[in-house]
Amino acid sequence: MSSSLGEKPDSGSIGQSSPDDTGTVTAAKESPPIVWLARLGAVFVAIQAYVYIRWIFSDSFSPIPTGPDAVPTHTLVIIRASEVICIVGVIASIIWLVHRTRKDGKFPTLGVFMMGWLLTCWQDVGVNAVVPVFSYNSAFLNMGTWGEFVPGWVAKGPETPAPILYELADYMLFLPLAVVGIDKLVKSARARWPRLNKAGIIIALLLIFLVLDTASEQFLQRQGLWSYLRVNDTWSIFTGTLNQFPLYEGVFFGSVVMVASMSFYLFRRNGDQLITDAGIERLQITRDVAVVRILAFSAVMNVILAVFFLGFNLVNMHADVAPTDVPSYLHQNMCGLAENPPCPHLK
Repeated sequence: MSSSLGEKPDSGSIGQSSPDDTGTVTAAKESPPIVWLARLGAVFVAIQAYVYIRWIFSDSFSPIPTGPDAVPTHTLVIIRASEVICIVGVIASIIWLVHRTRKDGKFPTLGVFMMGWLLTCWQDVGVNAVVPVFSYNSAFLNMGTWGEFVPGWVAKGPETPAPILYELADYMLFLPLAVVGIDKLVKSARARWPRLNKAGIIIALLLIFLVLDTASEQFLQRQGLWSYLRVNDTWSIFTGTLNQFPLYEGVFFGSVVMVASMSFYLFRRNGDQLITDAGIERLQITRDVAVVRILAFSAVMNVILAVFFLGFNLVNMHADVAPTDVPSYLHQNMCGLAENPPCPHLK
């Protein structure tokens, strides 16, 4: 991959040399950090492609119905309205990316952030990898889920669907809008309080996002869009109801993971470079630099999410509180919920 990315030789390499045709010893070429990260990102893309291809050409690629229980009218209205917003928003994002790229002559860093996050979408289903603890309303436009095709997935029967339009908009609309808004907020705060350092900003954002994540999750849960169907009683609120919420999700995903990812954008270097762009000046290519940047950023985010979901699933092994009355459009025949048979691996 080093030749395809056209890295410039690193004259500072120590202990790695080879003679050229004239017998002169020259420094060996070393790939800059961005290239190594891009290689890892390419591996994750290959896994994602493998998962999606198997899913699309399987019998599982079909809508999961809502079941016998009727979805409340206000919930259906919210779901359909959100899907319209998602479609319009994603189209607007694509138009903006094309316009900005043509105007600046290069792919924008916000686009790198956006596309890098999009390449982590395949991990979203990881919340239910071992135990079904989370469910989207199956009234969302869906074609089932790719979960069962993810390497290491524990087979346990029916799974919750993936809301295609909503998840796409998460990465191409809602997340970019959030990071742009936070970026402007941080710049304003630094202008007003010049002594505000990175540590202070990160601590403040961790607290803000914990509150925002918990509040937004609760609001949307109460509208019937999704539900945490199994939680750990000790670290959760509103347990035993469809509105129960695991505070550890708010702390580690809503706060830590989100702030960590945004920090890459908020604390850009050399004008407009992400931390994952380290060594970009050594690349000789010009046209495909954006691809390398996207792959590098996606590699780091995929690793962060993999670590999060690993820990989340370990905690979920002890998630033993579930609501007794779960409508069919939320439990979707998943094991151990409502009157469904228990999960075979948890007997």
